[in-house]
Amino acid sequence: SLVSAGVAAWIDDGQGNLAEARPPNIIFILADDVSAGELSPYGGSIPMPNLQRLAEDGVLFRDAWSTPVCAPSRAMMMTGKYPHHTGYYENPVCPEIPFWEDPRHLPILKMMKEAGYATSMIGKKHPGDGPDAGVLGAEDWLIAWYWPGHDGPRQNHWSPDRNDMYGVAWYWHPGLVRNGKGVPTTLEDFGPDLELKHLLDFTGADRHKPFIAYWAANLPHKAHEEVDGSPEGRWYYTDVPELDKQGRPTGGKVPGTLESNMQYLDHLLGRLREGLARQGRAKDTIIFFSADNGTAEIRGSNEVMDKNSYDRDNGIRVPLVVGGGPVKPRGSSDVLLDFTDFWPTFAQLAGYRGPRSTDGHSFAPYLLGEPFTPRETIQMAMNNARWVRDNDWLLDGRGRFYDTRGAANRDEYRDVSECADPEVMAARRRFEAHLQRIPLPDENDPAIRRAWKRFRLMPQGKPVAVFRPAYLK
Repeated sequence: SLVSAGVAAWIDDGQGNLAEARPPNIIFILADDVSAGELSPYGGSIPMPNLQRLAEDGVLFRDAWSTPVCAPSRAMMMTGKYPHHTGYYENPVCPEIPFWEDPRHLPILKMMKEAGYATSMIGKKHPGDGPDAGVLGAEDWLIAWYWPGHDGPRQNHWSPDRNDMYGVAWYWHPGLVRNGKGVPTTLEDFGPDLELKHLLDFTGADRHKPFIAYWAANLPHKAHEEVDGSPEGRWYYTDVPELDKQGRPTGGKVPGTLESNMQYLDHLLGRLREGLARQGRAKDTIIFFSADNGTAEIRGSNEVMDKNSYDRDNGIRVPLVVGGGPVKPRGSSDVLLDFTDFWPTFAQLAGYRGPRSTDGHSFAPYLLGEPFTPRETIQMAMNNARWVRDNDWLLDGRGRFYDTRGAANRDEYRDVSECADPEVMAARRRFEAHLQRIPLPDENDPAIRRAWKRFRLMPQGKPVAVFRPAYLK
């Protein structure tokens, strides 16, 4: 099998003949700021027909966890390790030595490069300084970043310096750097379109080894603009290109909303799959589609924002759909996954034979229809908060405990935090034992002490009040 034998694998070519197989190509698409429950494959209101087709061709994971914010999720994905091993506990709480310079960590693209893959990174470089994605292991890249000569707008008007990821627009008239050189753009150029073109140029290149492309898509992350009389300005969803019924641009624009942004990203997913088919790459390329954290917009009857949330799994339950290539169609799955699992999964798919230091659990066998033992629990951490979940129960970042059995969505979780039922108390005690394996952050750690001090002075930097039932005290 591909998983057990790595590169020394054999597959049926569809005509009854066995052909030598190399490891599959991998494309990992990471949307920015969208919860699983928003999207139609998860029962949400935003139509995502191409994502639905990918799910029908492969697997839709119902419970996949990120962290509630960008940088810790991405650090976790890239290292395969939880925040207590990387030091990435919040966007402003990062170690002084970044993970790509720390010898204790092997970034996922560097690992794949060692496994013999061609590597590419496209879109948002976060975390990280400068437009050089080579430090993360990318041999090829197209990154949203400022370069001398770029005269377009900023993504965030608060940004004090042009030389960061917010110092250039990501969408209309984007600032892009390709392999160290600036890319001239105009007001008519839409960044995600240019990113897809670069991705298809990369996947279509003639090479004699497999490839991995990490597309850190910027959609649907909001842009920021100044507003007269308001020092805070305004965050808004970008307008996207208008399409006719055949999916061709009309030259017009659709007003920016979460729905229009995600529908356009779904359109790009469809174009990607069509492009792979034209290139003859579809049968040997696995596509992973996920997001870094929950939606950054106040929504629903409770008027809450998922991103940054400590409640239930609001900010951490993200879409994860995997399909294409050798992935076996399984439909909707209750297998539990979190962001530490990508590193060992990619390593196993690639036949990587180097040292492995990861907190994750490979789900490669599950994707390929091989024997698989799933995780019993997944976990997450941010600030001083910790989450734990199994298939029946959820402990959230505020210490509230939920019975999730039979729940179609998070609004149907039953809060049993103060329940004295013996079954509930036994489950909560099991989770308490698991918490002992998730160390609380050491705010005096020299590597992140100054970052913690700065964070604690911020409005959002207070420690979280964590509930504990009386029977645990």
